[in-house]
Amino acid sequence: MRHFGKLLLFLLVAYGLLVGAMRVYVETYSQDLVQGPVSAIVVLSSGPMRDDREGRTGMRTRSGVDLYFRLRQAGDDPKLVLSGGKVYSDHPSMAEDMRDLAVDLGVPPDKIIVEGRSGSTLQNALFSLQLLGDEASGQIAVVTDRFHIPRAWTSFRWAGMSDLVMVSADGETEPVDWDNLMGEGIKWPANALRGLVFSILTTLGRAEEDTLWIIE
Repeated sequence: MRHFGKLLLFLLVAYGLLVGAMRVYVETYSQDLVQGPVSAIVVLSSGPMRDDREGRTGMRTRSGVDLYFRLRQAGDDPKLVLSGGKVYSDHPSMAEDMRDLAVDLGVPPDKIIVEGRSGSTLQNALFSLQLLGDEASGQIAVVTDRFHIPRAWTSFRWAGMSDLVMVSADGETEPVDWDNLMGEGIKWPANALRGLVFSILTTLGRAEEDTLWIIE
């Protein structure tokens, strides 16, 4: 029982330090300059698209579209990958709703790649890699919120994309709720463990489709 108490104390301290470090990260975040050539902009969903197209998923989509047009004006020609699976079985995927918004904002449909299978950040990264093919070896701009950037970066690196520039959809000064940071304090190490188990099993020969549930 004493050893269990020590382990619990260690985990609580580690969790507190991680959440505190992430608080410092979001408060001191400085956006990197996105310079071409950029092969693709990957926009990560965050829950169902609201009817008014606002909310976090709408905000991220608009940020990705803004970046797309800035790069086009600079002479670049990136793909726009919209990534997010279904929340409800009888509704379109989040990626499909994001595509509809992007098209309404002026993005040509043939420049959009819809990734509508993913149920997690790890799957966002893995499925985007598969859809991009050879283009995944170029520079990839990943659009998400500040609090989610560390987990998104590690997920895309894990999937095999190394030339990444992370883009904050909520800018540098938008307030970040503690509940988002506290959630990330659990999700980030959980993602690392799930990604490790998935990688080990697929390396040992397990079919990828049979192990996708581990990273869902």
